[in-house]
Amino acid sequence: MTGSQPLDLTVLGHFPVAPPPEAAANLTLPLTFLDLLWLHMNPVHRLIFHHHPISKTDFIDTVFPLMKSSLSKTLQHYSPFAGKLIVSSDNSILPEIRYIDGDSVTLVLAESTLTEGDFDHLVSNRAKSCADSHPLVPRLPPTSRKSDGSTQVPLLALQVTLFPNVGFCIGVTFHHVVGDGKTIFGFWKTWAFFSGGGDQKVKPDSLPFFDRTELKEGRGRLEAIFWENQKNVKIEDTLVDLLPTIQNKVRSTFTLPRGDIQRLKSHVMARRPELAHVTSFTVTCSFVWNCVIRSRHVAGVYANDDEDELFGCMADCRARLDPPLPENYFGNCITVCYGYAKVREHVGEDGLAAAAAVIGESIRGQLYNNHKDGVLKGAEDWYTLLSTINMDRTLSVAASPKFDYYGLDFGWGKPKKSEIPSIDITGAISLAGSKDEEGALEIGLALPVTQMDAFTRFFEEGLKAL
Repeated sequence: MTGSQPLDLTVLGHFPVAPPPEAAANLTLPLTFLDLLWLHMNPVHRLIFHHHPISKTDFIDTVFPLMKSSLSKTLQHYSPFAGKLIVSSDNSILPEIRYIDGDSVTLVLAESTLTEGDFDHLVSNRAKSCADSHPLVPRLPPTSRKSDGSTQVPLLALQVTLFPNVGFCIGVTFHHVVGDGKTIFGFWKTWAFFSGGGDQKVKPDSLPFFDRTELKEGRGRLEAIFWENQKNVKIEDTLVDLLPTIQNKVRSTFTLPRGDIQRLKSHVMARRPELAHVTSFTVTCSFVWNCVIRSRHVAGVYANDDEDELFGCMADCRARLDPPLPENYFGNCITVCYGYAKVREHVGEDGLAAAAAVIGESIRGQLYNNHKDGVLKGAEDWYTLLSTINMDRTLSVAASPKFDYYGLDFGWGKPKKSEIPSIDITGAISLAGSKDEEGALEIGLALPVTQMDAFTRFFEEGLKAL
């Protein structure tokens, strides 16, 4: 696999996992306008690799049963993940998420015979074909039709792939309509808690909060706008597995040590002392955005210096709504921050500071404003923005360093690697805290080979020049 060897897997079984019998009550969650935004978006994929030398027999006899039992306990508290999205045949009513006692998710167990060297290749930071890890990504089960004509859409898929005597990979795919990054991280954290031997009685403040009536701000007006834009699209037409279409792309992980992040901040502040929002997130995204645009420019993707480049990221807004929602609110509760800059601003001498100004203002203007709609300012235009942007000229951010995936301990120590293969499709970058240094950041991105070579050069030279 260090070169072109494909990752061949043997599927050992499909195991339905449900909450403990009668432990989770039937539950129906109507979609809010913040959920509707994601109704027809691509699913999100995450892989977590563990270096844990264990034989196939021991894994099947000890580790895998624990994974299943702890997953069952987790689904007791996160039952919507075992449920289905219900979409009416004529879209006459809003879709809803419905869990019924007995619903389950399928946990796939697979095996690879790759060597330790191949495993090390998969968990390395260096550039590797995106397709190398795609067999590790679980696919959502197909939709089904109910007797009333409505469509049932599964929301979660799970796969554990064993590399005998080397380690294993946990893969999760979920439909974004069920929840945002905070919601899915809560699911991961609870699963790790039970797997690591945690008591079945989870602290109440860490349990998900399901009451959708608490989301009051902007609900009626924005719900009508978002549903009007979505209701004429058939759900079956958007549930397409796009991973097999990704060709000739490589994925790399870059690390920004804490010292380099501080130097980026100093560089920006020296040139733009008036900027009010210069954070680790801002300067990291600015530096990466700048390098991506320069690499596109060099790779000849387009050469018009007056073209607009778009940056976009999401921000949790539970605490910023009026009234605020609990931190453990289950679902989507994120606002959209975005801004534009010309290509020539990025490739110019002051490109980093120019990018930081755009990103900082997009975040500050959305989260800290006096607009009557607060953090939902401009929400009526989000669907139009997301459905019309040119993805070839857009950099967005997936995940957040606030979600400490490297801190998850299922009982086998901290993960060796965490990746988000869905960025292969979306073109977003992934951001995570470093597993090696407090305050450092990991950036994942997928690009064509030629552009990745150029990006790497700009990234390394840019840090040396600080």
